[in-house]
Amino acid sequence: MKRLLAISAALLLVAGCSVISKEARKDVDRDITVDMVQSNPELYRGRKVLWGGVIMSSENLEHSTVIEVLETELNMDDRPADGSSRGRFLIESPKFLDTDIFKAHARVTVAGTIKRVEVRKIGRMDYAYPVVTPMEISLTPASEYRRRETPPPWFYSPYYPYPPYGPYYPYYPYHPWWPYRYP
Repeated sequence: MKRLLAISAALLLVAGCSVISKEARKDVDRDITVDMVQSNPELYRGRKVLWGGVIMSSENLEHSTVIEVLETELNMDDRPADGSSRGRFLIESPKFLDTDIFKAHARVTVAGTIKRVEVRKIGRMDYAYPVVTPMEISLTPASEYRRRETPPPWFYSPYYPYPPYGPYYPYYPYHPWWPYRYP
């Protein structure tokens, strides 16, 4: 029985739980980062990357959809994690993507090729955005990352499995219902 359990657990780990398909991930270079592409765009043009982050804005143009993403690290399942960012990038899809689905503050993972670097303004500053043409895009449902942001139940009380004042709550000596009052 223990062997069967160990084998099934190993198969689950080997099977992988990525949100991006195996075909899209097979030629991806995970070592390429946003800041590397910003510093030397010609070196990385045409390379395949797997990036993710938080959508800042999305816009439907005449022949494409452009999504601005604040890059974050990816978890083991290739979903965007909470944490530091190395910059912003653009996803430029030739297909129509609904901006109500790909809306601000949603989390997205994209596997695609680096097309170019485009300079746009953030406030009054010029910023170089790497532009990625997607092969595959995956949105993380809001319930997934909201659930991870809620603190665990023991965060609220140091006496977690017990009522708010500890395991001896009704018999605590300073509790108003304590049967024996101290003078």
